[in-house]
Amino acid sequence: MKKIIALLIFGWVQFTYSNLLAVSTDYSKIDQHARQAPAKLKNNLPKLTSYLIKPAKNDSERVRSFYVWISENIAYDVQLFRNYNPSRYQPISSEEVVKRGKAVCQGYAELFQEMCRLTDISCHVVPGYSKGFNYTPKSKFTNADHAWNVVKIDGKWHLIDVTWGSGGLDNKMKYIKQFKEEYFLTSPKVFVLNHLPMAPMWQLLDCPVPMKAYLQGNEQVKQHLKSKAGEKCLDYQQQIARFEAEPEIDSKLFAATQAFQFNPDNPVVMARAYMDYANHLMGGIPRQLTSKQAIQAAIVTQEEALDYLTKADDLLAKTNDGTADNEKRLIAANMKTSQQNLKGLKNAIK
Repeated sequence: MKKIIALLIFGWVQFTYSNLLAVSTDYSKIDQHARQAPAKLKNNLPKLTSYLIKPAKNDSERVRSFYVWISENIAYDVQLFRNYNPSRYQPISSEEVVKRGKAVCQGYAELFQEMCRLTDISCHVVPGYSKGFNYTPKSKFTNADHAWNVVKIDGKWHLIDVTWGSGGLDNKMKYIKQFKEEYFLTSPKVFVLNHLPMAPMWQLLDCPVPMKAYLQGNEQVKQHLKSKAGEKCLDYQQQIARFEAEPEIDSKLFAATQAFQFNPDNPVVMARAYMDYANHLMGGIPRQLTSKQAIQAAIVTQEEALDYLTKADDLLAKTNDGTADNEKRLIAANMKTSQQNLKGLKNAIK
């Protein structure tokens, strides 16, 4: 069976509408407007976004327009999924996704986020573990395999999966486009049956579903939700507020720490965050160090960066299934650079 690789998996799971968050709003006019967007607007994402929100009266209608347009106009990039290689993969900008008309889940989610950003709507991309295409029941997740969004409407966070809302792959890995209502503002208690965020705060549940229950199946998830009804195990709103208040590099480390504590079978997420933080520290060292004091400060920063890289290297030392090979190479290269820089700094201070 083809190995599922981080953030590129795509699934298609059937829900009955009775299980979903009731949608009382009539979006028919917004949907029609989104579907009639002129093709020429694909060359200009800000203008396309402005067109999509023109008849919208509130944020709910704005995000609905984004959801419909993306679902109808972006196809799943099956070839990119088939040929995915972490060491060669280059992120695709939202502008390029619109022009190409193709993406994998990360591209869908980032495009939706960018449209929200252009209209001052709070939105985040959420990586996590899905029970979609190629999912093997009760198998451990050692890497994230999907990405979706959380969006804030009228002060409340909601869940959206534009990728799954666009269609899905059949058993021959052929993409079948089919607009699906189910993944727009889905109830967290339904969404969690097939979407488990790496960081528990993004479940938007007062008592997050643990990984063990998620792996055991839907009945165990439902049993957990029933047994914890009315309890307050996690203030996810407070944690999201903290995540948003932190500088970007710190918020990534905060979310990664949550994710690793939640699922120790995925050390890559923590190792990657340590590596990114180390690179952030090294990037802040001035190129020109004109005093002994500046060199000493650079040594302290370089040592801190090397400590984070060592932590990252240690985390992945026992990962031998190939899922962390790219991270191992990057960490090793960064450690070598860090050690060389530190040696040079210490020689300069003598």
